Amino acid sequence: MISNPADAALGLLVMYAADMYKGAPAQVAPPVDSRLAANWNVIGYFTGIDAIFRKGLPTMAKGQEVCYGVLVASKANPRQFAAVVRGTEGIAEWIEDAEFHPMPYPNGPGTVEAGFWGIYQSMMFKVDADDPGKKACDGIAAAVPAGAELMVVGHSLGSALATYLTFDLARVSRAGRWVSARLFASPHPGDTAFANAFDSTVGSDRYMLYNYFLDAVPRVPFGPDYDHLPHVTDLRPSEAQARIRFELACNHHIVCYCAMLDYQQTNSVPLLGIDQTCSSCIKGPASSTLPTASTASMIPHP
Repeated sequence: MISNPADAALGLLVMYAADMYKGAPAQVAPPVDSRLAANWNVIGYFTGIDAIFRKGLPTMAKGQEVCYGVLVASKANPRQFAAVVRGTEGIAEWIEDAEFHPMPYPNGPGTVEAGFWGIYQSMMFKVDADDPGKKACDGIAAAVPAGAELMVVGHSLGSALATYLTFDLARVSRAGRWVSARLFASPHPGDTAFANAFDSTVGSDRYMLYNYFLDAVPRVPFGPDYDHLPHVTDLRPSEAQARIRFELACNHHIVCYCAMLDYQQTNSVPLLGIDQTCSSCIKGPASSTLPTASTASMIPHP
């Protein structure tokens, strides 16, 4: 049975960043989630153009600038930073109607998905709501001091954006490799040539991609123009720590991914009201035994 508490904890950071956005969607620097603030200091925010992929459009329909995540520094180790990129709302709906369009990768070999790349190009790093901002890669490189380690974390569409961000940051001139990544439920960010270039530049030992076998999102975009990154762990029901309700959205929620990697840690996290629908997808531990009182909070009522 797979077990990775450290990566489950990183995945939960994405849930906190997503909750910050959902709690104040009109703010580019929303109030910091108290669960995030318990162990991390927020250094700045990522913003980007909110986009909905529509059938028949060449790339995407653009919306307003919104918060896509945060750059944080560990309170326990100030030399450890994390760039956390949330997923997008309604991804389970748009994958059914989206039309995807490959384009040449501007920074290297291969192709990338034009809609994903367009959102990434709009991403800015801001220290607060009044900051005009810098391009995400430039802002992070300036904010993370030399000698520090950076972990880029993303889920869903945020995983594709985090892939592009990690690739750019890995090319920043610094002594040694300073960037790692943990990616969850990522749609295909580009083709095989792009994926192999990412792998060789970032380092196959510096990133991990988790895709749930029953999740539809990691299977798109379809076709020979798209591929996943080489270093991928396929989570399967027989190996996961949690049982997940078999539904399109349930198979994709970040809290479900975290529970499959570490059920007990995920079950102990205080959940906000906006998390309840997602957490109800977790049917319990991957054991045939009945749940105890400590695990019952994650089990949906019949």
